[in-house]
Amino acid sequence: MLQTLATQTEPEVMHTPEDCALAVWQERYPDSWLLVEVTSEEDGEPLTGRLLAVASTDMALVPLWQAHTQQGKIIALLYGRSTEAGPLVVA
Repeated sequence: MLQTLATQTEPEVMHTPEDCALAVWQERYPDSWLLVEVTSEEDGEPLTGRLLAVASTDMALVPLWQAHTQQGKIIALLYGRSTEAGPLVVA
């Protein structure tokens, strides 16, 4: 049986000058993978950053991630807020 991988889409390169909390970027780009340059962190935990690119798959962002990390930048690869229905909780 032959399996094929989903076609990777090209990332949308953003390079925004705006510095936001990572949660804000995740809210703005639901159901998307985000590549963010970390601009502040606390105890090794990234807090804020500038959006570099958005893509539908994480693998589409890998070449950009590699290029930025080779420049010595701290990069976070995040998934935006999921809009899929989650489990139903009955109290």
